[in-house]
Amino acid sequence: MRKDGSFLILFRNDQKKEVFLVFRSDYPLWVLTGGGIESGEKPDDAALREAEEETGFKVKLIKPLGVYEIVNKKNRKTYLSEGRVVSGTFRPEFPGCLGRWFSVDRLPLNTTYPTKATIRDAVNHSGQSVFRKMGSRITLKNNIHLILMHPFYFVKFLYRHHFS
Repeated sequence: MRKDGSFLILFRNDQKKEVFLVFRSDYPLWVLTGGGIESGEKPDDAALREAEEETGFKVKLIKPLGVYEIVNKKNRKTYLSEGRVVSGTFRPEFPGCLGRWFSVDRLPLNTTYPTKATIRDAVNHSGQSVFRKMGSRITLKNNIHLILMHPFYFVKFLYRHHFS
């Protein structure tokens, strides 16, 4: 069954120079807030819900940015929106998760190429909705640093997302 996702890029302010990322406890990666859209839920509502679950922040939606279609055997869509923190302090969803603001020009090494590209799309957003098709295969060229840093997690990711 196909499950679409919705993600929120939380910029500190309208200058879009800092983005909030969450360090996952199951994979050593810094990621955007977001996740699966529940049955009957709209993408915007899912993004707001996921951001609050993962960070503890109350956030507001600024604008939808676009849709990324993941082309694989499940063909799913990921909706991307821009948001701002309205109130709250970081409260991780799971033990071991961290949250931090990063300069968009100095993202952490443990960030995947697609996440960096998505942030770049949001920083350079011209007002028109982005629609991009993305393959499901991990691009070795752009993510080799992550594979070398964390081979165990790379194998775990492959098994979970491609062989199960």
